[in-house]
Amino acid sequence: MLLFAIGISASTWAQQPLPANEAAQLESAIEEQAGKITTITSQFKQVKHVSGMSKDLVSIGDMMYKKENKVILNYTTPIKYQMVMNGTKVKMVNGGKAKVYDTNAAGASTNEMQRMISSCMTGNMKALKKDYKISYFDKGQNYLVKIVPNGTKKLFKEIEMEMQKSDKMLLRLRLTENAKASKNGEDYTEYHFSKTQKNANLEDRLFVIE
Repeated sequence: MLLFAIGISASTWAQQPLPANEAAQLESAIEEQAGKITTITSQFKQVKHVSGMSKDLVSIGDMMYKKENKVILNYTTPIKYQMVMNGTKVKMVNGGKAKVYDTNAAGASTNEMQRMISSCMTGNMKALKKDYKISYFDKGQNYLVKIVPNGTKKLFKEIEMEMQKSDKMLLRLRLTENAKASKNGEDYTEYHFSKTQKNANLEDRLFVIE
């Protein structure tokens, strides 16, 4: 009984909703930082969980972001693959062959992913407020931000951001797909970021899509 009580106590502490005034202060701090960010570079581990599969799909690579809405995902393991998103264009490079799409033609998933990565990496909550409900939680050394769409037509059912309290930099981003949960659970893609740097010099040519 004591162990059960301790378990409840630990679980409760692990995710405490922030009071409204503290949530407002945190949101302001995050958005103030977002206004100061022009570029971000980071290493990432991507975990793709698909219902019914016995193992998660794990990929490793590096990410580059530049204002406004320019994102590069360089996958290095298990295969080399690159995705470049710049405005309304997306380029996918696989096996040395490149294909260019308009984000509308590439599908809602690409468009929404670009928006989420850009907004979540920089902490631009204003870009999401119109279409999403945002809640803030205390996780000890980190903050947890839960982003839930207004309505059911969005690609993602829920987005989770976990960031360090010290510098408000993103540590983890989980995108849970807006599909019916199977008996095996929900499908999601989770990114773990490390060695993140702000405002490094990233040349525009890196994001050119031809």
